Amino acid sequence: MSGHGLAIQDIIRLSGRNRNEILETIDQLQEAYSRDDHGIELKNVAGKYSFFTKNEYFDLVSKIRKKSVSEITNSQMQVLAIVAYNQPLTLKEMEKFRGSACTNQIKELISMGLIKRKRDKTKKGNPYFYVTTENFLKVLGISSLSDLKEDFVENTEISEDVRNNITPEI
Repeated sequence: MSGHGLAIQDIIRLSGRNRNEILETIDQLQEAYSRDDHGIELKNVAGKYSFFTKNEYFDLVSKIRKKSVSEITNSQMQVLAIVAYNQPLTLKEMEKFRGSACTNQIKELISMGLIKRKRDKTKKGNPYFYVTTENFLKVLGISSLSDLKEDFVENTEISEDVRNNITPEI
């Protein structure tokens, strides 16, 4: 299988075990891999279980492994924070929050796999709107958007005006 993880129902289907057995085994694996003699851990991200490098080994492994997400610039982080906390939203809405154009940042964030665009067929003209991806959750190491912490926005260098307009709608 690819490195995208497995949902509980997929593990049940593949193993032939019941849900309780699978959950018990997952708990045992998480406990075993949490010990200091392991460099990886089993995490639930976006409803799928996958192995991740532990934080204390991340720098070492990232030197060896080619990064899938390049360095995020300050302006890209601003746009990403706006999308993460206010999704789904259109380009016009993003630019209103940010106070400047953000087409280039959106293109880069899409190419990094952190956001994606979809059509809103319920609105006149079928405009595009933007949302975060499962990869965004993986990069942050969280299982859902409800796990986002306020400090995600507080730790980005965005203007006070933009920060005051961002309200979590999770």
